[in-house]
Formats: sequence, structure tokens, C-alpha cells
Amino acid sequence: MPARTPLWRPDTTRAAASRMAAIVSAAGAIDPAIRTSTDLHRLALADPGTFWTLIWDAFDVIGSRGDPAWTPTTLPEAVFFPDARLNLAENLLMRGAPTDPALIVTTEGDDGTVIRDRLDRAALLERVAVMAARLRAHGVRPGDRVALVLPADADAAVATLAALAVGAVVSSVSPEFGAPAILDRLGQLEPAVLVAAPRYRWSGRAFDRMDSLLEVVDGLPSASLVLVSGSDDDVTRVAAAVPDRAVEGLAAVLAGPPVPPSFARLPFDHPAYILFSSGTTGRPKCLVHRAGGVLLKHLSEIGLHADVRAGDRLLFYTTTSWMMWNWTLSGLAAGATVVLHDGAPTHPDPTALFRVAAQTGTTHLGLGARLLDHMRSEGVDLAGITAGSPLRMVLVTGSPLSEPTAQWLAEQVGPDVMINPISGGTDLIGCFVAGDPTRPFFAGEMTGPALGTAVDVFTDAGRPAADGEPGELVCTQPFPTVPLGIWGDASGDRLFHTYFDRWPGVWVHGDRAVRSAEGGFAILGRSDATLNVAGVRIGTAEIYAALAGLPQIADALAFGQEWDGDTRIVLLVVPAPPGVLDDDLRDRIVRTLRSACSPRHVPGLIVAVDELPRTQTGKLTEIAVRDAVHGREVTGLRALANPDSLAAIVSAVASASAR
Repeated sequence: MPARTPLWRPDTTRAAASRMAAIVSAAGAIDPAIRTSTDLHRLALADPGTFWTLIWDAFDVIGSRGDPAWTPTTLPEAVFFPDARLNLAENLLMRGAPTDPALIVTTEGDDGTVIRDRLDRAALLERVAVMAARLRAHGVRPGDRVALVLPADADAAVATLAALAVGAVVSSVSPEFGAPAILDRLGQLEPAVLVAAPRYRWSGRAFDRMDSLLEVVDGLPSASLVLVSGSDDDVTRVAAAVPDRAVEGLAAVLAGPPVPPSFARLPFDHPAYILFSSGTTGRPKCLVHRAGGVLLKHLSEIGLHADVRAGDRLLFYTTTSWMMWNWTLSGLAAGATVVLHDGAPTHPDPTALFRVAAQTGTTHLGLGARLLDHMRSEGVDLAGITAGSPLRMVLVTGSPLSEPTAQWLAEQVGPDVMINPISGGTDLIGCFVAGDPTRPFFAGEMTGPALGTAVDVFTDAGRPAADGEPGELVCTQPFPTVPLGIWGDASGDRLFHTYFDRWPGVWVHGDRAVRSAEGGFAILGRSDATLNVAGVRIGTAEIYAALAGLPQIADALAFGQEWDGDTRIVLLVVPAPPGVLDDDLRDRIVRTLRSACSPRHVPGLIVAVDELPRTQTGKLTEIAVRDAVHGREVTGLRALANPDSLAAIVSAVASASAR
């Protein structure tokens, strides 16, 4: 088989200057056999204590490390630095010089993007210290929950860091969620404090969410302190609705007199964040993540896999509902300036984020694969935007980056910009697979396992799959961000049955994947949405990857429908403008899938629809469509950004089936 050509190769000088190369060198001083990042990964699995100690020392973690660094366990147990004491916020804030830029916040203006806030390290620390003092004065103590319903802006960053400084546990939801969906999540946690905004801006429009906020406040009686990120009139209205609570304006709190910063140094496993599953299988799971694990895992991913260095600027487009919000904030610990964009990623046009990156001097831009697919289908020109900018990496996640889109992106940004697809999830608040600035990148896959994660692909029989053989993405050893548990699951049964009951001691992530001969990984789609046609398992991502080369298709979703005693593949397509699914396009779809995949991948029914249901973080929801078409309860309805699309899909499938 001929060798493949990499889409991107690391520049020798730049790779040698990377943080990955530096830590490989540090590991080589311990063991001369360690000369590459692949060798480093082998060390991380053979001797986790030594590897994670290297991470601690290389990034000058603030706190006491203690001894030992690691205690051997079997998943779901994970014991790292059991005697350590640290504070996550202290490690994010106490970096660099006071005048170094810490946050840049951009938002939508009338004619494009404007910079709304700039905070240097001293200003950010001052705001966090003042708010943390207010939380302490109200009686907030380590372990109490602080809930946020905020857009991704400076207030959200300050509130998160202040709560972490106190030792509180932070959980956030973006304000576009409806009140029932917010209460499904935050209501389980009984937060002591709620910080919320009654309005936000999106795609050129201002949205008033005061009625929703009042419903949320009413539904969270445990929140005895409510901080409102809004006007004085907003504060007055919320206060009138809950006269028995303390209601204050966040701006007024932050305008208080400066106080010395104070950080509660707590155990490595002290909970820092609670994140929520997508809710596609019932009420969202509340995953509890440990502070020390988050810090070390994010430092290894941001500092090594993404090669973020002191002085870099990191913009990963996210809402506060997505784990990439927490991940991005950790860029502060790597010495970077964090750039936050509060608004739609496609306003006023699909190139908006690349323009924000150029305007703010961003070196590392992160965005969803689906947005890049959209740009490619629209034929946008990025070369004129990125030329001469300091951009040196594009990080991609949210869904698989297709080969055609990767090729297009490489042509647009040029050979000096690394393309770095990553994949992991809320479950581990980090990555299982990622790129590597010292290794080549091949289109259609991620470069390799994230350092310190024993990632593999298992067949249905539970054995490691051969290269090129699809199977379940698994992890076979503990790592620092194994969740402490699921909130309310005292016995641990729910956590065990979610990830570990298929094979003892093995984390089953729920993704179908395949490993290449070069050691890279491609994600083929969710295994719980895998199509089973005549006994053959087909990953939906295989279908999407094949169709990515058809410019006549703007979006697509495949699911299995029970039909005539068997299962048929139904393919929903959103045709690109002018929006016509004619016989010619149907024939193109069939020929493409038959040629690129197999005859078994050809759908039994192809249906045109106006839009496809996605979660708030942009992920396709095949299971929701499948359940709706079969007349079953769609348990994750509140997790969808556009739930009304399901009714139209059910009608369209029924109509097409009757023809």
C-alpha cells in the first residue's frame, strides 16, 4: 500500500521550539530512550506518576504536590496526587506580568465585530478578588454550588474564576436555553448562588430573556444570592419577583473597593466543575470534575498538543454550556490571552470568526467542523483574511472534520498554519485524541492519543482492533479527568453503567472509531446511533464523509428506520441553494455512497428537509430523529437548539414513504 501524503508537516524549527519538544527533552533527561512524543506517550502509560509530575513541574503548578504522584487503580477509580493542595483559579490567574493582556472580549456590532472588553492580568485578578470576597461574605464555602446563566463574556469568566477561588463548584448554562432546560440541569444541584444575564445578542438581534430568567430564579429556591448581569432596572425587576432573596447587580459588586486576592487551596480531587451530558437519554447527567485533574489535563492539551505558549492568544468559539468554555479558560494557566466572542459565529457572514481572529491578533483559533463545512460549501475566501496574521493553528472539534473540508482549509490558510482536529467530550472535560505539533497531520483523522490516555479501538468481541478495523473507542487506564462521579449517584452505579459495564475496567466512550497505520484516529460517529442494516454495522460518519464532497448538499443526517420487518437507512438532506432535491442529485448521492462506501450504505429513502435538529453545541441528533419518526418519546427534546424541526421531519418522512 503506497504511503499517504500528509496534509500538514511540522516546520523543523517551529517543532523544535514547541512545548511538546521541551517536555520530550525533559523526559529524555530521565530516560534517554525518550526522543519523540510517541516515546513520551509510552512513558505516560507505563509510568503515569512520572509523566504527570513532569507536567506539574513543566508548567510550574502553584500549590504543594505531595507524594505519591499516582496510585495504581482500575477504572473507574483514578488516584493522582492524593496529598496535593492547590486552587484552580490561582493557577489560571497568577501567571505573567500584571500588565499582560488576560481577556479580550468581542461582540457583534451594527456593521461587524467590535472589541467590548480588554482586561490585563491585574484588572482581571482585581475583579475576581472583589467578587470572591462578596461570595465569602454571603457565606459561600468550598463545595457549595455557584450556577451561571451567562453568555461567553468577561462577566462569565470573572464569575467562574471567583467561585473557583472560594472553592465553590461551578456549573454554567448559556442563556439561549429555555427555562425548563436550564432547570433540568441546574435544579439538580441546588446552587447557593445564581449569576445570570436577562439578555444577550445573537446574529444581529438583541434577545430579551427576562421572563425566562424569572422562571429560573423561581425554580431555584436554594439560590439565596442572585447576581444580575444587566441594568439597574433589570436588578430591580428580579428583586421584586423574589423579595426574600438577596438580589444585586453584578456591575455594582465588581465596582466595590479592591481587596487582596485569596485562594482556597484544596485537595487535588476537590470538585471544580459540574458539566452536563446532552440529555439524549433522559434528564441530563451532572458530571463532577476534579480541580487538579482539570488543571493538569488542560495544561497537557493546551500547552503541548495545541502548543499554546506565554503571549499567545487563544480564541475557541464556544458558549458557556459547552466544555470548551472551561477548556478555553484554562488557556490562562498556559500564559495565554483568552479571546472570547460573544455572538453568533456567522454574523455578519460565515468568515466572522476568522475576522475576529485577525482583529485580535489570535494565534490559535478553535471552531466547529460543521462551521468549516458551511464555509466550504459557501465558497468563502479565507486566504485574504489570514494572510499576514499571527494565526498558526486552527483547532477543530464538535464533529469529525471531513477530508474534503480539511483539504479546503489547508489550501485557504497555507502550510504555516497547523490544522489540529481534537475529540473527547464533556465526560472527561478534555480530549482522548488530538494533534501534535511535532508530527504530520493526515486529512480525515486526528494525529494520535492525547498524552496520558490509553486510547484504543475494540471490536465487538472486546479485543483490540487491527489498523483500519472499525470498533468502539475505549480507554483502558485511569487518567486525571475521570469524573469523580455523577451528581446524586452516591453508589456510583449510574457512572459505572454509563461507561464501564460493557468491559470491566474499560471506559467505553460511545464513539465508533478506526485507527490508521500511522497511529491516527478517525471518529466514525456515535456508536449508539450506528446503523445496523442486515446485520452490518455502519457508522453514520462514513455516510457524512462521503457526502461532504457534494456541494449540492448543505447538511445531512442518516438514521435507521424499522421498515417491512427490517431496518432501512433514511437519509435526510438539506439541499444547498437553490434547495432542490431532484433526480439528478438523488442519483449523485447513490453513486457517491456506493463508490466511496459500499452498496449497503445506500439509503432506502432520501428525503429533503429545511433543517436538521442539533444540540445547543451544534451536534447532530440522530437518536432524537429516530425516536421521533418511530413515534417514541424524544427524551432529550430540551437539549435541542431547534426542536420544532422534528415535527417537519416526521411529516416529510411519512409523506415520502407513502409515495
